[in-house]
Amino acid sequence: MAEAAKNITPPNSAYQFEVSWRDFSDDRALQTHLLKVTSPSALPQIFKNALSVPILIDIIKCVASFSCKWSSSVHVWVCVWVNLSCNSLLVCSSDSDDMDLAVKYVENLTEVPRFGVLIMCLSSTDMSGVFL
Repeated sequence: MAEAAKNITPPNSAYQFEVSWRDFSDDRALQTHLLKVTSPSALPQIFKNALSVPILIDIIKCVASFSCKWSSSVHVWVCVWVNLSCNSLLVCSSDSDDMDLAVKYVENLTEVPRFGVLIMCLSSTDMSGVFL
């Protein structure tokens, strides 16, 4: 994983992101690394009108995996809530550097032009993947 992670570069397009994302589909750590080398503020420009429901759900799950920590004394939790009336996604948790980053990713996902349409088109199965 360490060697593969060294070669991961930020994608410039949705196509580049999806190709890399699918290449790493069996390794959540590499997907997390791909996401972390991608600036949250770049997501709307990268995806433009090309974000799909499966990629959106995968990104949310990935963000939850790196922002959700367990320790013997503290349970840091993540709640992903889709507010259909505002077409926005909100991540709630206790404080951490990864949580701040997670919030930035989720906030910027809501800026992707097709976000509202994607949320309205989520099936009940998709929704169960979003509500962690």
